[in-house]
Amino acid sequence: MSDKVFIAPRLVGSRFEDHTLPVNILEDFTALEDLLIEVAKGIYLTENPNRKRVPKGFSDGIYLKLVEIDEGSSIAKFAIASMIALNSTLPLENLNNFTYFEKAKDRIISVVESVNNGNLPTEVDYKLLSYFSKIGKNLLDDESIDFGYDYSSKTSSKAILNKATRKKLLLSGEQKTEYIDNIKLFARIPEIDQKNNTFQVETEFGNIKCPLTESIKDSVFTAFNEYVNNTYISLKGTALFNWNDKIQEITEIESMDILDPLDVSLRISNLSKLEDNWYEGGGKALNNAGLGKFENLFNSYFDNKLSLPAIFPRIDGNIQLEWKKQTKNVIIEIDLISLKSEFFYYSDIDELDEKEEQIDLSDKDGWNKLNDLIKNFV
Repeated sequence: MSDKVFIAPRLVGSRFEDHTLPVNILEDFTALEDLLIEVAKGIYLTENPNRKRVPKGFSDGIYLKLVEIDEGSSIAKFAIASMIALNSTLPLENLNNFTYFEKAKDRIISVVESVNNGNLPTEVDYKLLSYFSKIGKNLLDDESIDFGYDYSSKTSSKAILNKATRKKLLLSGEQKTEYIDNIKLFARIPEIDQKNNTFQVETEFGNIKCPLTESIKDSVFTAFNEYVNNTYISLKGTALFNWNDKIQEITEIESMDILDPLDVSLRISNLSKLEDNWYEGGGKALNNAGLGKFENLFNSYFDNKLSLPAIFPRIDGNIQLEWKKQTKNVIIEIDLISLKSEFFYYSDIDELDEKEEQIDLSDKDGWNKLNDLIKNFV
């Protein structure tokens, strides 16, 4: 690797365990590039008070480039490059403005560290905070980015950005009470306002206003017309939250899907909310980690040409899948900790027509076996 590493953030979380980067995470580093340029400009003007603006071409052609993804979860090694340097005999280190980008990197790391240490950013840093509406926006709940990670010594820093740190940064500006974050939710559509090109989604948090755009208009009207049939949608987008994490408004919709009545992810989302004693004073709450793992495996390996099962909670805190076709019945009891299951098929009209089987649904082979059984008996 011939490029000098400028910054090497370490990304931690389930999506990074295979030492790769999801495409949407690159959006966060595009925002980091923009922030670096703005901070470098600010530092230049502070250190050169006789100048009212930065020199012409100060940041022209400056960009971050990903040169390697190293192991250790995922370590994204970035070099800083310049189109000017590509056409120059001078190394990048000798360009006069390069030192300001080094200082900008240190300033950004310092801001994240200060929040993690329980301190508020200084007033001079307030204008930088808006960039964090894009940096870290695509992180999931179990993920973080260590911007100060030292890849040479494999040493972590305190400049770790996660969902909680990002929220603190966005709310720490003067009189800041709202922030923007990504959302994924299930909802119904009870109302459309064609005059103002908006619609309402009905969620467990209450009704929320959304923009009605051409790309989703057909889906919105279909779900609205099927509201009385309890038709749900899944929605991915961006929302405005208040300081108490309540959604104020959905500002952008990336995708929307009308869900099958038996949609597995929707059903699992509902089951995950069950608390102890959910059934007549009995019944254990379901294991949410096990539910999440089951959902991921189901979506990865269940044959989507097959009919979906109905999913029910069991009193012991596990789940049961059921298929019925005319006189044929299939029931599968699944232990959410081990993902071992008991398969049982029976006929309503022939008591000798039945089959029992044990299936381990923790890997692809078990799901292939389940798919074959469903094809044969349903």
